[in-house]
Amino acid sequence: MKLFVALLLWGSTLADEAAEAAGEPGMAEGHQGPPPPVPDLTEEDLRKLFPLMDKNGDVKISMDELRDFHFYTSISHAVKFFKVPAWMDSNKDNKLSLEELQEANHKAGMSMPHIDPDEIKKQFAKEEAKFKELDKEKKGVLEKEDVILFFHPNLDPRVSIIETKHLMEISDFDQDGVLSKAEFEAKEFPAEFAKVDTNSDGKIDTEEMHEWSAGLLEFVDIMMRVEQLADQDKDHGLSLDELLKAREAISKEGVGNVFRSWTAMHNEL
Repeated sequence: MKLFVALLLWGSTLADEAAEAAGEPGMAEGHQGPPPPVPDLTEEDLRKLFPLMDKNGDVKISMDELRDFHFYTSISHAVKFFKVPAWMDSNKDNKLSLEELQEANHKAGMSMPHIDPDEIKKQFAKEEAKFKELDKEKKGVLEKEDVILFFHPNLDPRVSIIETKHLMEISDFDQDGVLSKAEFEAKEFPAEFAKVDTNSDGKIDTEEMHEWSAGLLEFVDIMMRVEQLADQDKDHGLSLDELLKAREAISKEGVGNVFRSWTAMHNEL
């Protein structure tokens, strides 16, 4: 098994434990984070969501507002339902201490004897770097929102960039700071090289890798398609009226899932 796949399986174990505790589907079931979308995106749903998305109150929603709302909604939902995986939370306080993380890393390492120990050390160093980035007050314990961001790093670029830099380190065989097509494909990442190489220069840098690995590239692609369908006056801002008129087209194109997931999460908050 490739190293990337093995480490992904270890990471997905943590994510699945966390998702199960939160009543959410895990990676092994083909989902991450939010609950399954509600069946249809209705006019009522859009009317409820719009003022929440329109952060500056200018009756238009921008790409930045959509991104910020996505992070805010995901974190708010997780705060309400998240529990630290039982096998990691030795004292059952729903917090994660550095000692608990180190013990979990030890257990994970023992379960993967076929992987190069040096590579495992790099993985554990990355996990501890995430912990220290979130533990700004140096209390040695993560709780509430910080512990959620540890398990769901894609919800905060401060943490997801640590994940990305680790992927670059273990994939950049010639250590030139970028990934060639051969290096990218050798790791069997689940994406086409050309899609991640957004500037088409024949190599993938850390920023491009971050946009893809943190899910930002896919999210932006979806929102760009929504904008193409709904932005009738081409001002790069979406009004409620434009979204309502494009609602059926958005659903038909299959890009309404994000809105339906937001609706489902807000219905539970």
